[in-house]
Amino acid sequence: IIADELVNGLHHEWIEACVAELENQQSFLASQHPLLLDYIPIDSIEEARKTFIRCTTEVREGREMMVWRNLTEEEATRFFEAKQAGIRHVSEILRSQGLW
Repeated sequence: IIADELVNGLHHEWIEACVAELENQQSFLASQHPLLLDYIPIDSIEEARKTFIRCTTEVREGREMMVWRNLTEEEATRFFEAKQAGIRHVSEILRSQGLW
């Protein structure tokens, strides 16, 4: 499943229903809306590492290139430990750690 901006215009219950339907299916969800991230279940460091794909830019051979990658083990560990505290939303954790 590929979805771009899935949560735009959806009620919270519909977001929950959509994410539940995606469970155990390979999916690619692109979103600039932080709300979606709060509904994605992440129950381990490994899930955190595999769930998020970061898009950054790097200069290679004098040209700026887009680079896509999963979180590193260190990034995933920091993220998961912060999430386990249960104090902040997922989007807040990602932003505060420079991951979004």
